[in-house]
Amino acid sequence: MNVPALLARSSWRFYSRHPAQLLLSILGILLGVAIVTAVLITNHSSQRAFALSSEALYGRTTHLLTGALGIEQSEYVALRTAHPTLAMAPIIAGHVAIGNEVFSLLGLDPFSEAAFNRTQAEAESSGNDTNRQALLQNNALLISQTSAQRLDLAAGQTVAIDVGGQSATVTLAATFNSSNPAASTGLLIGDIALVQRLLQRGSRIDRIDLILDDQQLQQLESTLPDTLELSASVSRQQTMTDMTRGFHINLTAMSLLALVVGVFLIHNTMTFAVVQRRELFAIKRITGISARAILLSILTEAFFISLIGSLLGIVLGYAVAHFLIQLTTQTINDLYFVLHVQQIWFSPWLIAAGLFLGIGSSVMAASLSAVDAASTSPVQARQRSVIEQRTHSVLHLFAAAGTAIMLMGLVLALLPLQSLLIGFLALMLLIMGYGLTLPWLVRWLSRALKPMASRLGIVTSLAVGGIERNISRTGLAIAALTIAVSATLGVDVMIGSFRATVDNWLGTTLQSDVYISAPSTVSGQGAVLLANGIANRARRIEGVASVSTGRVIETSTQVGTIDMLIVQPHGETDGGFELISGTAEQAWEQWSTGDFVMISEPMATKHELGVGQTVELFTELHGRQPFTIAAVFRDFGSSHGKLLMSRMTFSRFWQEDNIGTLGIILSDTVNIEPVLQALRETLSTDEQPLIIQPNTTIHEQSLAVFDRTFEVTRVLRWLTVGVAFVGIFSALLALHLERAREFAIIRAAGATRQQIMSVVLCQTLIMGLLAGLLALPLGWFMSELLIKVINVRSFGWTMQSILPSGSIGDTLILACFSAVLAGAYPALKLSRANIAGQLRDD
Repeated sequence: MNVPALLARSSWRFYSRHPAQLLLSILGILLGVAIVTAVLITNHSSQRAFALSSEALYGRTTHLLTGALGIEQSEYVALRTAHPTLAMAPIIAGHVAIGNEVFSLLGLDPFSEAAFNRTQAEAESSGNDTNRQALLQNNALLISQTSAQRLDLAAGQTVAIDVGGQSATVTLAATFNSSNPAASTGLLIGDIALVQRLLQRGSRIDRIDLILDDQQLQQLESTLPDTLELSASVSRQQTMTDMTRGFHINLTAMSLLALVVGVFLIHNTMTFAVVQRRELFAIKRITGISARAILLSILTEAFFISLIGSLLGIVLGYAVAHFLIQLTTQTINDLYFVLHVQQIWFSPWLIAAGLFLGIGSSVMAASLSAVDAASTSPVQARQRSVIEQRTHSVLHLFAAAGTAIMLMGLVLALLPLQSLLIGFLALMLLIMGYGLTLPWLVRWLSRALKPMASRLGIVTSLAVGGIERNISRTGLAIAALTIAVSATLGVDVMIGSFRATVDNWLGTTLQSDVYISAPSTVSGQGAVLLANGIANRARRIEGVASVSTGRVIETSTQVGTIDMLIVQPHGETDGGFELISGTAEQAWEQWSTGDFVMISEPMATKHELGVGQTVELFTELHGRQPFTIAAVFRDFGSSHGKLLMSRMTFSRFWQEDNIGTLGIILSDTVNIEPVLQALRETLSTDEQPLIIQPNTTIHEQSLAVFDRTFEVTRVLRWLTVGVAFVGIFSALLALHLERAREFAIIRAAGATRQQIMSVVLCQTLIMGLLAGLLALPLGWFMSELLIKVINVRSFGWTMQSILPSGSIGDTLILACFSAVLAGAYPALKLSRANIAGQLRDD
């Protein structure tokens, strides 16, 4: 007798007679795997896009030469003269827009580019021109072939580009490709002189790219002036990759939560499939089939069901990734740097990861049911009560194990570590541990509700009693819904707390009444410098009481490249910066007069820096110089970190005195609108249009960016709730079909169809209410971990926990609504079922 084949045919017959169960099993793992796969694809695509963009921007570059504020052309000429044999190319980089699409603009010297292989010649330029010849044409830019095809642009076409709010006309002289066509997406290339003029860089270049071997590196290092800094190109790329690391890990963790909920679903459906065949398994045991064969048969079922679900989940995840990547790209562009993601990158290891997670979690979830079926004696198999008795006897053990796991997660969360992965491990342990305690808590609560339920009537009494009597199924259904709903609460509290903190921070930071800046092609990423003398002109306008100035530059430090804000505040101290360490009066005095800087909280947290320590900055006039940290200030503008330096200190170490923004405080008695109009008429010109707006507008725009940033998190949260809905639907369907004979007896005793529906819907409502109540403590603990541990380790920000108004009520409503909606179909099915068929013994 071929036992495996016999068991396989038996499984096939069972699922062919119960296709809904098979569908629900597949659907649960499909959704869980789809969410995880979509996030993995999105993360991989954005990281791959960045790597390819770096390839297009740097080519074969091994090292970079940079200055504190760029490099004067004369210094490049001197280097070229001193080292004529080195592969060396001057570069200018910026951003422009064609229509609504932002492009990275790269200024190159056509005669220095041969060794770097950034572009490949295309035959679409007029005649047989090479890219070098095309670049030398008047107002000529090269556009990547992929971008030209997507925007329906052709070589030789004249287009208008937006450069920091100003329009310029250029000719797309030719198309080009990099060694990987996808790498050049969103890239424009022009002659360095043209790009220098378009971006208003004067006589400066941004950097010098080099290709050096070890000997050449040593030779160059020995002759470099202090005002130039040599670094490996890979370190620059690694710094930018590190910026988004926490963001990508956060997305992955949110997606894994959906898979955890899916595991509960798989266990639920597999348990029901086993319970329905307990008598059949008993007969097989009596005929000589071993417990081991039964065990392997059930695990094989789980493997093939999860294989189908995982494969379909990978396909669905691929489709969902197209939507998620748009949200992710917008977030990265808002917070970090411009990223051109125009295609999905899908590698074989992503398929392997989806299959491993889907199949592994499903087989693990089904293993308990398989062991139960294999270990149950044939005599006990016909007794449905045995399952519940066994479940009741081990609930306290699961609760104890869950408590121990939660304590382990708490210990990990409290350890003074900076590991983000340890933080997420602590969160997962908390969720899993709490999930193990939930069936015991449900049984305890249902027993406590019995006296009150009996006073409310027979319908409520039957509903509450059914929850306790069938705890093996109701406990898991409530656990799956509890975890999903608690995730929505935890994320809501975290986002609400973060938003309220940022809102308060903006109210503190935006001290000026009006802010003036030049338009920038890329919002929030660098600023176009304002015209000389604009601050003095603003001070002479009637109604202006005080003018502050600011400018942001990138500066090299011992912990990487950091944005530095140079400020000339309204007074000796500026209340726009909230100090979280350091004595305020002393710190502002030191900052205003000495070689002191202030650092933002993320920089202090991530690099373990504090008041009194020093940070080395690469200055324009004196090379690397140490500056003492006077204070740490609260800042939510950059998760990478920020430095704050006074204009007076900056003038001693940098030669330039240009500014990027103005902050204007108005006289107390003036109306803001006439002053805004006077500022626009006096300061804004055709040569330099300005953005002049009140602080309320900036406040609203900043919060809008914040809301976009968390859009991906909200989407993943609702997808997780969707998985939980499928889970509780399958659990309720399985539970009520399993109790069909019980309901048939009640019907035979005189109960109406409406009463049966009332019992079932009442039971699902109570299950939803229990899930909502039990989700509250877990959701709060999750939010505390997200706020106090994971956010700090991801971004370096600290904030107070704030419970958003109505969040508790929304949590309870969501849980109850999901449960009732999921229970509507089983209730309708049971109320319309044939009594004789339900009472008949199979």
